Amino acid sequence: MGERSRSFITPLAVLLVLSLGGFVLRVHSRAQATAGGRTVGQISAQERAATFTFDPGVPPADREAFLSAVARARPEAQALIGAIDGLVDVHIAQTAAGTVGTTQSVGDRYNVSVNLGIVSRRYGQRGIDRTVLHELGHVVDFALVPEALDTQLDAAIPQGYGCDSQNSGGCASATERFAESFAKWATGDIGVDLYLGYKVPPPDDLAAWGAPLAKLAGS
Repeated sequence: MGERSRSFITPLAVLLVLSLGGFVLRVHSRAQATAGGRTVGQISAQERAATFTFDPGVPPADREAFLSAVARARPEAQALIGAIDGLVDVHIAQTAAGTVGTTQSVGDRYNVSVNLGIVSRRYGQRGIDRTVLHELGHVVDFALVPEALDTQLDAAIPQGYGCDSQNSGGCASATERFAESFAKWATGDIGVDLYLGYKVPPPDDLAAWGAPLAKLAGS
């Protein structure tokens, strides 16, 4: 089981790697994320028809907050998430210090854990939307996006500034750059005054950046 680091750091302390000033999230590399033998783009009809599997201990209000984040995403992003949500096991739990979410591959499935409590207290539903869609962006990337398209999309994302904690800004990985940009595209929110993320500047035109993803959603 691998893990790609995705971190959102809080403005109060640089606890891990991440952020626009916010927290830190973790992720796995593409090789690790597809380690269960799943080929990118190959999702069965049964898996596509399924939806998120929530940990039985997730309270109804937390489940609703998570699903509301998906429901507020642009239709094309919802379509992409609808293709992969049957592969996702959702956990609402306390995460490691300085982190608000993690995505891990387990076999041919994906564990997404988010700390809705700390995000909600600091940023409300707006922060929940960014966190949930960032994490799901990783799953979309790992499960659906071909390598060539990843390269094309990354080339259209401005390079970050600085190199905080060796994991954000100019040092953010391509996978984090994708997840950050996916969340911004999905919400239409570039994150002004929202201190969550990797200091990855948004594409100049979010709609144009996401056009290939919209096409992928319709295929």
